[in-house]
Amino acid sequence: MNPQLQQAVTLHRAGRLEDAVRAYKTVLRDDERAVGVLNLLGLAQFQLGQLPEAIDALGRVAHFDPNFPNIDFHLGQVLQAQGRLEDALNRYEKAVARAPQDAGALTGLGTVLAAMKRYDEAVAVYRRAATIDPRSGELWHNLGNALQSAEQYDEATAAYQRELELRPDHVPALDSLCRMLFREERHKEAIEVGKRLIALEPDNPEHPSNLANALSFLGRDEEALAAYDRAAALNPASVFPLYDKGIFHLSRGDFAEGWRGFRHRWEVKGFASKLQKYPQPLWTGQHVDGTLLVWREQGLGDQILMSSLIPDLVSYADHVVLEVDPRLVSLLQRSFPGVSVVPQTQQPYSGPIAAHCPLGDLPPYLRPDARSFENAGAGYLHVNQETAHALRRRLTADGRRIVGLSWSSVHPEHRRSKSARLADFAPLLRLANCRFIDLQYGDTRQERDEAAREAGLVVEHVDDIDNTNDIDGLAALMAACDAVVTISNTNAHLAAAQGKPTFVLLSDGAGLIWYWMKRGSSTPFYASARLFRQGTGQPWSDLVATTVVPAVVDHLRHDPDTPASSLTPSSVSANVRA
Repeated sequence: MNPQLQQAVTLHRAGRLEDAVRAYKTVLRDDERAVGVLNLLGLAQFQLGQLPEAIDALGRVAHFDPNFPNIDFHLGQVLQAQGRLEDALNRYEKAVARAPQDAGALTGLGTVLAAMKRYDEAVAVYRRAATIDPRSGELWHNLGNALQSAEQYDEATAAYQRELELRPDHVPALDSLCRMLFREERHKEAIEVGKRLIALEPDNPEHPSNLANALSFLGRDEEALAAYDRAAALNPASVFPLYDKGIFHLSRGDFAEGWRGFRHRWEVKGFASKLQKYPQPLWTGQHVDGTLLVWREQGLGDQILMSSLIPDLVSYADHVVLEVDPRLVSLLQRSFPGVSVVPQTQQPYSGPIAAHCPLGDLPPYLRPDARSFENAGAGYLHVNQETAHALRRRLTADGRRIVGLSWSSVHPEHRRSKSARLADFAPLLRLANCRFIDLQYGDTRQERDEAAREAGLVVEHVDDIDNTNDIDGLAALMAACDAVVTISNTNAHLAAAQGKPTFVLLSDGAGLIWYWMKRGSSTPFYASARLFRQGTGQPWSDLVATTVVPAVVDHLRHDPDTPASSLTPSSVSANVRA
């Protein structure tokens, strides 16, 4: 090695990257095609974050010597860092084709596939790499992340556990494992991992906050509060413990304290909505001389829940404009005739306003404490009565009672823990003299066909109602029912908000949303909702059989149109009548 190149390499190894780059360029003056030097120059530039320059240098290496060792891998790394994922993928695929047993090249390929959200492919590549290099903790961590993104949570947990066998005190692995255990509702294990994290990083405010969430779900409220307070004390600038503690208080009915924390939702990374910007001031409880704009946030269920405050709000402004999901406009306009209900679009509301407020910021002023709920919770949604009566006449033509059913959630985080299977409702579906109507959004044909074919359980779909997009029609269909049985999803809100007897099945885990409260069989938000909570590890089918079915039978039995003798669980074939 010539002295100039030796000096450049020495500077590079010492971390003096800018000096090394200058030295490599000096060497290249004598031979601009020296691929070894170009490769080192490109790597130093990559380390400096000089991505275009690094791509230029490494690209020249590939041009002069396409078979230069690891050149495709190195180009893949730089291209990926620059965000050129398709080009990076091409380079990684070439690197793997040249060296199929190179775990590093496979790891690079898996990383870019994950960045492209091709998670199943990334998982397959990482698994292949793990068979080659099973003692790479980084590889197991990457696999765990890809499995988590692919919603293969059990396997993600196993991958993080395998990583921790190799590096027991690796904080990112412990943190990921803690979150996975919490998601899988393995709260006791999550608590133990949370304590290990606190021991390793006692000053990290995220660890006691995560621990607090697990303690809360186990009902260890005082310990949870102490953990939230510790997280807040460690980082007074962090909003996470304040928001989490707010949700904790709301779920206990401590509304004054809860709404204070709930205000921090806008600052939480990944929150479902964005705070809208208007030149007019945010509403803070005062009377508005002019128009008050109230705009939607979060999903359909949250909009229905918070719209319960609109009747109380109208006296606070000369005029109220309510901006919501387009699917809710006709239903809410009928329900709140003194309010202008408009569809939210991609563009900010352009009409004249004097102040504005997100829906979720109404409660601190209109429901500040438990006493303010005393006259709340009655049905406030008004369906199209003509449609509801027509549906009712059609569905009750054979004299059976009508029970609407919904069993699945599409919640981005908790849909697995919140959702049941249609087969879990078999004890209910075997009730005689009842007709069960599909209220579930999405395409349910396959699951309904399987239930009918395999168990003789019939849930009928009303084809002229689009359960996903025709919310006004779906609300009318619910009104035509004698009762609605559902898990915690939009339909629970849509039924209970119109005062329909609604039987809500709640998850014993992360899928328990704060407005269903931590305990009890009721919520102050909906007077007609009865809540049924899973026991620890209790299957949905057992919850249905032991508590929901008796409650539904009791409800229908007290209706004079229903003979008591007809509401007993029957043979499978008794309910197979279209």
